[in-house]
Amino acid sequence: MTEIYSRLEEAHLLFFEYGITALDAYLDEKPRPLKFLAVQCSLVELARVFDVLEYPNLPYADASLCDEVRFICTEDALEENLGSPWMNFKRSPSTGVYYDKGDIYNSLKARNIQPSSSEYSEIERSLFDFTLLATLSELPPKTIGSIALPPSPSVLFQRDLLIGILSGPYPVSGFEVLKQSGFIAREWPEIALLDNVDHSKDFHPEGNGWNHTMQTFSYRKTRDITLSLALLLHDIGKSESKSQKGHRFDRHAELGAKRAEKFLSRLGFSEEIQEDVKFLIRYHMMPAALPILPVQKTEALIRDPRFSVLLELFRCDEFSSFKNAERYYDACNMYQSIRRNLRNPYRKADGSKIHASKRSYSHFS
Repeated sequence: MTEIYSRLEEAHLLFFEYGITALDAYLDEKPRPLKFLAVQCSLVELARVFDVLEYPNLPYADASLCDEVRFICTEDALEENLGSPWMNFKRSPSTGVYYDKGDIYNSLKARNIQPSSSEYSEIERSLFDFTLLATLSELPPKTIGSIALPPSPSVLFQRDLLIGILSGPYPVSGFEVLKQSGFIAREWPEIALLDNVDHSKDFHPEGNGWNHTMQTFSYRKTRDITLSLALLLHDIGKSESKSQKGHRFDRHAELGAKRAEKFLSRLGFSEEIQEDVKFLIRYHMMPAALPILPVQKTEALIRDPRFSVLLELFRCDEFSSFKNAERYYDACNMYQSIRRNLRNPYRKADGSKIHASKRSYSHFS
């Protein structure tokens, strides 16, 4: 991102972070992977600076630079009205100075972020901005019912929206906006079906599949997109799984992994993210059995560099159901034990000794 800012400065273009990007900076929140910039120039001038610029026809962007920046080009980057007062909150990356054109400082200082949907004239813009602003508050806005749905949001719009929610401090508030507006039911039915997953109160006192999924976000320690996507989608296979042989949601992990792959592909996520999320969902139940499974069955998974993320998914999943932390810590202890053995040239993964002749053969092969 520093390189992008430097190139804009070298081209002598005046630019400001605006809206959710400026608000995150003011509130000292972790920066989201997608930045929103207002640049004082024409599209032609901006294209001279970035030769890989794209023109996505988004309500909140005139131009796009990969999955890093969305640009609005304007004759006056500071004075341009970008919608609600919250969107007109700007920051100069060069000086660090904030500009409060909408007079929201007192509300912002009190973290009383309650935008009104009536402040917007564009339906798509309203839903997008309103949802991302909601992620700055632990409680969703009170005026969700007045949000209108855009007729056909593009794939990029949906992906930007999802990444913006997941990388915010309170993603649950953003998802509640989309759920109550009807957007999730219409555009992301795989996720909407979680609301129909009836959980046993003995195992999930937090509620149904939707409530459980939302609860997992309160336990995450990082806003990593791959982990956050896995949290959102880890149980979407439950809606089509069947009760069999004492298993309430038999094979839901396998079914969920396939559903998640299709969902992420539909929204244009990279193949790498698709594979990583699919892996996490496919094996999200496995850490619970780690202490009792033969090491030979788990060694390959434990060697996988994604296993530490899998443990983090398992932790959030367990804690969101208010379960005893013992299973998580047992899994962590077994993982660390096996990893130590794998680093020991004299031990197998299960801790048993390697015969001297086998060590010699392995050394010279």
